[in-house]
Amino acid sequence: MRQRSFLTCLAVLLGVLGVTAGCGSSSTGSDDPQVIKYGMYEPGTDAGYLLMAQEKGFFEKHGAKVEVVKFKSAQQAFPALLSGQVDIIQGNPSEALLAKQRGADIKFIGSTMPGLNYVIYAKPGHKDLASLSGATVGISTPTALPAIVAKEMLSQAGVDLKTVKFVNSGGSPDRYKAVVSGQIDAASSPLDFIAQARKDNVTVLAKARDVVPDYPRYALIARSDVLKRAPDAVTGLIAGLVEGIRYALDHEDEANALTAKALSLPADAEEITSTYTEYRDGGYLAANGSIPVRQIEYLADLQQRLGLAEAPVDTASLIDDSFRAKAIADLGEVPETYYGAKES
Repeated sequence: MRQRSFLTCLAVLLGVLGVTAGCGSSSTGSDDPQVIKYGMYEPGTDAGYLLMAQEKGFFEKHGAKVEVVKFKSAQQAFPALLSGQVDIIQGNPSEALLAKQRGADIKFIGSTMPGLNYVIYAKPGHKDLASLSGATVGISTPTALPAIVAKEMLSQAGVDLKTVKFVNSGGSPDRYKAVVSGQIDAASSPLDFIAQARKDNVTVLAKARDVVPDYPRYALIARSDVLKRAPDAVTGLIAGLVEGIRYALDHEDEANALTAKALSLPADAEEITSTYTEYRDGGYLAANGSIPVRQIEYLADLQQRLGLAEAPVDTASLIDDSFRAKAIADLGEVPETYYGAKES
């Protein structure tokens, strides 16, 4: 029950299906039914992987007309998907499960980066997650991924969440800076700041992939009407994204240059080069676009255990692997890279 309140707030948020995103970037003005409006969160140091398909023209190569729309958060992306403002999004499966419980007709059709890239940063004096009992921990909103991940990681370490003060410390960079300045004891943020943490005498207590390996980051989520309306374009979108991931894995310099362009940083900046290596060697990426089925089932079970759902979500009814399978048949299958794939 300790997480029910903030997850319930998320369910309420997703109930506002008619809300438009408003803050997305890029045009969504096409009336061509074969154009796929693809929504994604604004990338960080993962830009070299997630933007490569668009950069190299891989969507067009596979016969897909794609308009990329960037959002700041799930609070923008999911209402946009459900209201028809975009057709497919790259998002966290937890929000999709909650939307399904409220009647949304959506499917999981693939993935790009299913590995969860979050870590817990802490100021000096904290040696492990258990030491955060009684601490002040920075999150964003109570319903967002940073909060959920932090609470799950602390719970796994045996921390009584009632002893922890969770405070909204802003976006990812702001949460990290709040640790550096000593305003808070710890924060849940992406691994983008690991290189800087070594310079700032900030401790990386744990990575989410090591503590909650079943918690996924991204899946591709589509409305069912889009799958019926433009099946070939959907297949082409997935093929383009997968080829982009593979290309980035094989072309480190180009991937880092793309990230540098997206973030307005030098391509040899340590935060770019080190996170490229972490994503590649840490197994965060899905080189075959595989749907993280077991991880989605884990999230559905978590929501039920927390009392958010009265009955289990039929996750099997949410999975449609046919489009990804066609894309991989054209591309050819390669050894899987995702750290959770062996048990999926």
